[in-house]
Amino acid sequence: MHPTLASAIALPIILLGVQTSATAQNQTESLSPLVTGGVPFRVEVELVDWIGDDLPAIHSAAHAMLGQRLLLVGGKTTGLHNFTCDPDVNWPAADFNHSLMVVDFKTRETFTRPLTKRDTGLTPNQMASLASTNPLSTQVDDRLVSLGGYGIDENGDYVTFSTLRVFDVEGVIGWVLGDRTALADHIRFHEAPKDASSDFFTICGGVLIKNGDELWSCLGHDFQGGYVDLNVCPSIGTTQVYTKSIRRFALDATQPGTPPIYLGETTSPPAWARRRDLNVFPATVPSGDGAVALGGVFTPEEGIWTAPIVIDSEGAMSMRDPETPGTLLQGFNVYESGAFSLWSESRRENWFVAFGGLGYQVLAEGKLVENPTIPYSNEVLAVRYAPDSDSWSQHLTGASFPMDTDENGNVWFNGIETFTIPLIDETRHQIDLDAITEATSVAYLYGGIIANGQGIVTFPDTFASNQLFEVVLTPGPGCPADLNDDGVVNSADLADLLLAWGRVPDETPADFNADGVVSSADLGWLIGAWGVCPGP
Repeated sequence: MHPTLASAIALPIILLGVQTSATAQNQTESLSPLVTGGVPFRVEVELVDWIGDDLPAIHSAAHAMLGQRLLLVGGKTTGLHNFTCDPDVNWPAADFNHSLMVVDFKTRETFTRPLTKRDTGLTPNQMASLASTNPLSTQVDDRLVSLGGYGIDENGDYVTFSTLRVFDVEGVIGWVLGDRTALADHIRFHEAPKDASSDFFTICGGVLIKNGDELWSCLGHDFQGGYVDLNVCPSIGTTQVYTKSIRRFALDATQPGTPPIYLGETTSPPAWARRRDLNVFPATVPSGDGAVALGGVFTPEEGIWTAPIVIDSEGAMSMRDPETPGTLLQGFNVYESGAFSLWSESRRENWFVAFGGLGYQVLAEGKLVENPTIPYSNEVLAVRYAPDSDSWSQHLTGASFPMDTDENGNVWFNGIETFTIPLIDETRHQIDLDAITEATSVAYLYGGIIANGQGIVTFPDTFASNQLFEVVLTPGPGCPADLNDDGVVNSADLADLLLAWGRVPDETPADFNADGVVSSADLGWLIGAWGVCPGP
């Protein structure tokens, strides 16, 4: 089944978790309501039936798409890191991706070439930086721009790297496919730009976005040393500094080899910007083209951040007082995941869509629950932001990753650190929602971390994923609760839903959120859609 959405404009809606109580470790003790439906589009997430070479299992890499070919640089080839007192067990050197990879979506072939000094022309530390995980990266035309990243340097030390790397994507792909050039001919390495601090590019766990001719590195942290769980382990001398800033720079498009140009950074980093591993969306804000940062971890008390950050067209951050009525306080899908940003000029609304991942709030067996361990989620969340009125709301779309289980019947959970590969025009600041007039494939979701359990009671096993999903957007809210297709949601549909109550097979129409259970969540969806179905 591919769930669709109910309209908040034509129909009553259901609110889940109104002013729910959170723990004191989070930014706020309250969380905003989750609206069931009320989204002006429908989302479908479909598993691609890939027949060809095995796709690489990978997450947290830099990536770029040129034509039908995907380039992958660095990242991690196993699941979530461990939590022991030995950094070499938590982040084994073998888990870092020491190869460059290319996936050809047309021929369905996969190509891999290892990084060795003999045929790269790179220094040992340059190769080490290419194998790092959680770098900040984005694609600018035919160039991949990547900075920072956490890994092991030429001396065997765990570091956040300090360089900016600019890849000629076509040349690098050619090298992976076996041409006789040196890899060094296709990558430029840069230290911090003139007039910037030496740690300007020393970041991991943040987000790099393009805004006009500028590049913004948003939030993240500088982690130096091996990782151990400091809650139970003695300190081994690691340091962690959150940037709490937006760092702006530019590249000369006419002279790719020239150093980056420093444009500025946050001069007085606010305490509420102490965030990493979050989604940052290009956005339309009151001053023009800007960005919005949603969620993220960690507060000083190891909780989640709940209030969004708005970044204006000059890179300045602001956050509404969490105590002010109407401030969005998010607990659902707060960690970095597959995501994209939509703008509707006709509605004057941003819609930020996040696919699965981790959250303080999750749906479990159809019920909204809260858990400070930040469990896994398969659901698709849409956050609405109307900049003219500074109005916010968060919505369960009714869509989710297709349900699948391992050999022991454990449900797989997807989305964390998943790559979003756009399939439509990337020249705009955001996807133009008004231009989508029919069902449209807008993106692939690929790779990431996959878990064989939700993590509410026990911690699940995690792995690097090689699954590929296609995201289809259809305009209009649809009417999924009209189970008998008579144009109205009424007692007949309620009876059909109650007959299906409990665990159900895939594609069951009454399982609106596709979680494998017809439950109170689906009942709430049906009640919210009660009455005559809206038009297309």
